Amino acid sequence: MENKTKDQERVKYDRLILENEELIDELNNGKRKIEESIYSLEEDFHRGFQKLNSLNDETSRFGGSQTSWLLHNNEEQERSFRQLLRESNEQIALAYKKETKKMDEEREMLYKKRSDIPWD
Repeated sequence: MENKTKDQERVKYDRLILENEELIDELNNGKRKIEESIYSLEEDFHRGFQKLNSLNDETSRFGGSQTSWLLHNNEEQERSFRQLLRESNEQIALAYKKETKKMDEEREMLYKKRSDIPWD
């Protein structure tokens, strides 16, 4: 293989490695944004349920008889939402981990192919 062809091959692999690394960065940024969104959603739910409980407490002071049931129901719903969010977050993390591993393996293969190109 002549030097020019070898150099072109190396440049090709350098470009592919760079593209792969950029995709991994984008993947990690996307994961971080989703995690932040889920955390924010969880906080919004928590604040909403606190407000709802506060309103139920206020209602009970004015003679609401179903307040205990409502508080219990709200707590159950909040637990359910939190569990769903945790499970979603775990599934997302697993999917990102799997994809990142696949891309890391691809990058390692590209590095190996590039290093297999002789320099002489």
